[in-house]
Amino acid sequence: MAEEFHGVLPMMAHAVKTVPFWLTVAGIAAAWYLYILKPDLPAKLRQRAGVLVTVLEEKYGFDRFYDWFFAGGARKFGSGLWRFGDVTVIDGLMVNGSARLIGWFAGVVRLVQSGFIYHYAFFMIIGVSMLLTYFIFFRGTLVR
Repeated sequence: MAEEFHGVLPMMAHAVKTVPFWLTVAGIAAAWYLYILKPDLPAKLRQRAGVLVTVLEEKYGFDRFYDWFFAGGARKFGSGLWRFGDVTVIDGLMVNGSARLIGWFAGVVRLVQSGFIYHYAFFMIIGVSMLLTYFIFFRGTLVR
């Protein structure tokens, strides 16, 4: 860096010799001439240029194409992810699906819940007999 930079004043003197500096000066001078000295001239130039002005204002159609292709594609892709991921999986299966499952299970348990102790004792006896049957005949762990 020290080999290239010799101070602020030499850098400013070198900048005056470059093309970007003179293009900037030309742009400032053209703007001053068109909008300060001759304010009616830009409208005439615009009218005379015709199609060129339209092409430049439309940015050669790139913005419209990018909006349609890239942004539109991203919006459609995001909409598809929303429809499948959020609506179907999260809302449909996880949230509403688990609520429906719990509601169904509660409805089944509600049929069993009568409030009478002899019903509960009967189900306990049935459960214990099923466990004994499983361990005796299928696992063989109680008899050895």
